[in-house]
Amino acid sequence: MTMFKDPEADVGGRGRPEEAEALTPRYRVIYQELLASIRDGHYAVGSLLPPELELCRRYAASRHTIREAVRLLTESGMVSRRPGVGTRVETTRATTRYTQEISRLEDLFQYIKHATLQVLSVKLLRIGARRAQWLESDPESRWLNIIAIKLLQDQDAPVAYSEVYVHPDYSAVGSDVGKIKLPLSLLIERRFSKRIIQVRQEFSATPIKGETAAKLKIRPGTAGLVITRKYYGEMQSLMLMTITTFPYNKMKYSMSLKFDAPAAK
Repeated sequence: MTMFKDPEADVGGRGRPEEAEALTPRYRVIYQELLASIRDGHYAVGSLLPPELELCRRYAASRHTIREAVRLLTESGMVSRRPGVGTRVETTRATTRYTQEISRLEDLFQYIKHATLQVLSVKLLRIGARRAQWLESDPESRWLNIIAIKLLQDQDAPVAYSEVYVHPDYSAVGSDVGKIKLPLSLLIERRFSKRIIQVRQEFSATPIKGETAAKLKIRPGTAGLVITRKYYGEMQSLMLMTITTFPYNKMKYSMSLKFDAPAAK
């Protein structure tokens, strides 16, 4: 198995406490202190955290560092950000929920920065009749098949199970999987000088069964959210398809849409 590791994740191993603290990124130290303050009741449920600038002064940290600390609190489900209001405390107990907020195509790739992708298998697979319908391809064609799970920092149980199919023309990218920390779509674009111009998404709900449930360490039959994404290049050619399954309580999907303002008369 291959691990993609967040470069800002805690360094493992044994050592003295002061050594461990020195190796811990500053934003994580602040996150842990804020977490403790929420759990201890210093910041009650329903109250607001101090404004960003006040936290900067209190912890002698940059705005970027404070934002990263608050991001971890948000991902854990303990706080929520409300425009014009502030950061509200929602609970004293962290959850394992994975949050993905989409406002532009590039946001699809942000999980790479905040999650660890553990690759379980990489192989060429004859797709057969059933998969051929999904992949808009010949049943006899052999696509690169990648199976992986996603983990969040500080969480033992996976938050998602991913099944990936790469078009035969780009299957050589399999040699890069697990070695280069980039979204697979970008690996394909860089290696083959082909540009992805459209992504189609489909959401569905389903009970999680069999191997998927086992890999996610959940009870078979647990409700799940499935996100299927198809990545298209020029001439509407399907280059890549991903099927990602989340347990119902480990995924929050947020999308921001803007209306085009009518032209002034």
